[in-house]
Amino acid sequence: MTYEQNIPFYIHKFKDYSWKQYESEHYVFHVEENSLAEKDIEEIKKRQEAAYAKIMEKLKLSSPDRKIIYYFYSSRENKAKLMGDDWYGQSIYNELAVHAIYSEKDKVVGEHEDTHLLSLQMGLPISLFQEGLAEFMVGKSMFGKNHDAVIKEGIERGLSVELKNLMSQEGWLNTSDEEAELYYSVAGSFVSFIYANFGLELLKKIYATMDRKNSGEENMRLLESITGQSFDNLEASLLKR
Repeated sequence: MTYEQNIPFYIHKFKDYSWKQYESEHYVFHVEENSLAEKDIEEIKKRQEAAYAKIMEKLKLSSPDRKIIYYFYSSRENKAKLMGDDWYGQSIYNELAVHAIYSEKDKVVGEHEDTHLLSLQMGLPISLFQEGLAEFMVGKSMFGKNHDAVIKEGIERGLSVELKNLMSQEGWLNTSDEEAELYYSVAGSFVSFIYANFGLELLKKIYATMDRKNSGEENMRLLESITGQSFDNLEASLLKR
């Protein structure tokens, strides 16, 4: 199955780059020669294999028929030059690949990007749930904080965390990049709440149903139908955490 992905920035200059390549049971890693990633490659192998096992067990998934491919860049500048974007990490669905920064400042390893790839068999929902599932698997915010603490701090700063605004794909895309930690934490906390209160199978049903083509109102009605609770009650329960 192929998946639509909005990545107009994506270029493939990395294919012509002179990488050092290493493999583990479920991964192929590409690193820059003499880079920090090459120095830490055995640690990286262990970290990703542990993440892989955690995701597969927690979400009860089937293994893909190929290995996940990683490209580790020593700087955001080099990442932008070779694949088109300087963000910390991106997963490329149809290539089962991850492009990530690995430097002294930013080490993009662990469950987040791998969850995006391994959970494709569950569907491709609105980003509230896709990013929420990845954050749930990590168990903390992108800067290592407790998700609920990030939400509380955001509310204290007067920021809006209204869940209804994130129930469409457009709504998620309209959130501020500067407040990414807050919105990713809202997503992670919400998926964690659903998993804890409704279980994995119902979470998977929701995940498969939250269509990116739907309006926020349509997705809210579907969520209410599946959970048997009003959207207001679900949102209130999240904010009480």
